[in-house]
Amino acid sequence: MARAKICYLHIGAEKTGSTSIQAFLRANRHRLTGHGYLFPRTPGEDNQPALAAYAMKDSSRRNLMAQVGVRSDAALGRFQKEFSADLLAEVAKTAPERIVLTNEHCHSRIETVEELERLATLLHSVADEVRVIFYIRRQDKAATSLYSTALKVGQWRKKPNLAIKGELPISFDYWRTCELYASVFGMQAMRVRLFDRDQLVGGDLIADFCDALEMPAGQDWIVPDSKNQSLGRLGQRFLAAFNQKRQDRFGEQSEHYRMALVRMLDKHFSGKGIKPSQAAAKAFLSHFKAGNEKVRATYFPDMPFPLFGDDFSMYPEKDDTWMPGVFMAFDAGARLFVEQQKEIDRLKAEVAALKADDES
Repeated sequence: MARAKICYLHIGAEKTGSTSIQAFLRANRHRLTGHGYLFPRTPGEDNQPALAAYAMKDSSRRNLMAQVGVRSDAALGRFQKEFSADLLAEVAKTAPERIVLTNEHCHSRIETVEELERLATLLHSVADEVRVIFYIRRQDKAATSLYSTALKVGQWRKKPNLAIKGELPISFDYWRTCELYASVFGMQAMRVRLFDRDQLVGGDLIADFCDALEMPAGQDWIVPDSKNQSLGRLGQRFLAAFNQKRQDRFGEQSEHYRMALVRMLDKHFSGKGIKPSQAAAKAFLSHFKAGNEKVRATYFPDMPFPLFGDDFSMYPEKDDTWMPGVFMAFDAGARLFVEQQKEIDRLKAEVAALKADDES
């Protein structure tokens, strides 16, 4: 099988616009093909968790395995065999010059050389060269943004979690990830980029990503609206209250209700969320000082120390303990009720239209 010239592997990191990048790739899949780029469907339509799942040595990472329908080590073995065969077949059928793959779990779940080499062997079977695109963001800002994500998946803590116990979490230990990927793919493969508006090409993430892919300029790309935006303080408080003991209060359908609520909150209550104090943010970032300096010296030698700057003015002096007033809380509930009623009315109208078509 003829291999592609280059495979671009986008690995995140978390809270650096991965969802928007994936939405862009999905919306432009056909246009990309016309320029010699394949964004394959085998790993996933947009986010591609099959890539990280393929790398795993066993099925112990339940959340990741659930995304690809794997429940046992034996099932993982079957999945790996079928996935590799399907990807090879899709690439052979298309015969692209370049391949684009994306999944932030490749950053946060792949932790060992053994795991990464398993994925690397597959990628080198479809492309002569692999380039790793890795966006990084100042860790305190990423962790603060991650608070909304934590609430959206069911947690209910009252503020961003900036506590670190034991080993530095790989989600924020960028140097550890850079070392791992460089050890397997080589330093020449690394494309580390800063998730900072002042550093992005044209101040825009999608324009910067297109630059990383060496995409032709001036194309009429479809650019979807920003995805996975953070909730504002009111939305965060509302969702945290719902999540707490939700199964006891709402029964077996609580997860279904939670997902519907998240969609409505995303639509009506996005914005600037609850933030930690300046002292907490500084303390959190200090854990990564040495690693960040290694990243700067290796990948951004022309940038001043510290890599991400030292401005903490966006944080309050004390922890944000804001809670909505009574009227604001009732108003939020009323707005969500009206939104839900509009959706019910829309569905009723669709049903009525279908019945009318059947009777005509």
